[in-house]
Amino acid sequence: MPATTFCEPDEGEPAQWHWFALKGNVDRPLFAFAGIYRAWKDPLEKDNDNVDIEVFSVMTTPAKRTHSTINHERSPVLLTEEGKFATWLNAHPSRPWA
Repeated sequence: MPATTFCEPDEGEPAQWHWFALKGNVDRPLFAFAGIYRAWKDPLEKDNDNVDIEVFSVMTTPAKRTHSTINHERSPVLLTEEGKFATWLNAHPSRPWA
């Protein structure tokens, strides 16, 4: 999923939202969230009609230094180089991530 910024809530009550970008507020370069996608056809509840939906999930990793004060559990996996885009999109599951 391509992006130039994203936001995360902190753990406050009420939560405050914090924006992140690769290079601050100017000239924000494009990056991508690593994710998985699947078209899904099945009932949402037992004995209901099938639905056709597309599902997507962003992959996460343990919190990075920039996120550790905002979200202590996780950070999204960001692909920041063109070569990494191709590796993510075309890699075979049996090959290790490079």
